Amino acid sequence: MFTKFFRTIIGLLIIPVAIGTAQAFGAAISTISFLNGVLHILERGVLLYVLFHIIVMRPVYIYVLAHEFVHVIATWICGGKVVSFSVKPSGGNVVTSKTNFFIELSPYFVPLYTIIIGGIFAIMRSMGQGPVFQSEILLFLIGASLAMHLVMTAEALRIQQPDIMKSGIMFSYALIFILNLVVVIAVFSIIFADIKFAEFVRQAYNYSAHIYRLVYAKILYLYAHYVKG
Repeated sequence: MFTKFFRTIIGLLIIPVAIGTAQAFGAAISTISFLNGVLHILERGVLLYVLFHIIVMRPVYIYVLAHEFVHVIATWICGGKVVSFSVKPSGGNVVTSKTNFFIELSPYFVPLYTIIIGGIFAIMRSMGQGPVFQSEILLFLIGASLAMHLVMTAEALRIQQPDIMKSGIMFSYALIFILNLVVVIAVFSIIFADIKFAEFVRQAYNYSAHIYRLVYAKILYLYAHYVKG
């Protein structure tokens, strides 16, 4: 009970970070050239997935497979062991030897398929190999896989997920929002020369710090006028 209460307080305290990160995200995206052909390819991938999701089907099994596998990876990173692993069209489940908020929440901000495809794209570009159409296919898949992650995650968060309830709703939502933006910019920094991940982090810090200063100044003002009065 105390842990949930503590995480709720932390969730409230990092709301300025969420706002500052969103501002930095908007600033980073705005640096992409409007007529950038790469951006158009990504947009087509996003659009096609959204249409597929609405008109054809929701790829639940594919999403759940990645979701549960990220649980596994996070468990290994934290030094834990996987006791059981199961994935079905109706859902999945992973039993681990240990748990923490990173293990519980990581699938909601780690777009596994996007990271894998982005890694392949980065390797191909660094080696200068492969025809242009292969790069375009990878870019299209990055857009589609990222859209799938964001749309399916948004749908999952509408339900009372056990992972979210364990970590606390306020803390979970704030952290998931922040880290999704961070991961998206990390992937985009590989693709777009206009986006610099270090600059995004610096701006997120500056925006967040500015909000904290405003809140602190407001608290001091209210204290001086209504408490000390």
